[in-house]
Amino acid sequence: MKDLTAEQIEVRVWAIIALSLTFILVVSVVSIILGVLFVEHDMENISPIDDKFLSILKDVMMLSIGAVGGIAGRQGAKAAATFLRSKNDDSTRASA
Repeated sequence: MKDLTAEQIEVRVWAIIALSLTFILVVSVVSIILGVLFVEHDMENISPIDDKFLSILKDVMMLSIGAVGGIAGRQGAKAAATFLRSKNDDSTRASA
């Protein structure tokens, strides 16, 4: 196996993290929905346990969305910094 650069390793680590968070989110959503789906409900009230399940689902979704947003924001900020740095280098060369 060839040697990987630091950037390639970082990309693979972030991909594993993003895929893990997505897997956790999907498994949580599917299991909670299936747990709530096959129980008869009164149309006016929701049972306390279903309310707790939906609360847990909301928390898991917020955690996953925040983590994925943080990953995307970090990568976007890095790309923007690289772009601005290259733009400044080009303008410095043009004025010299």
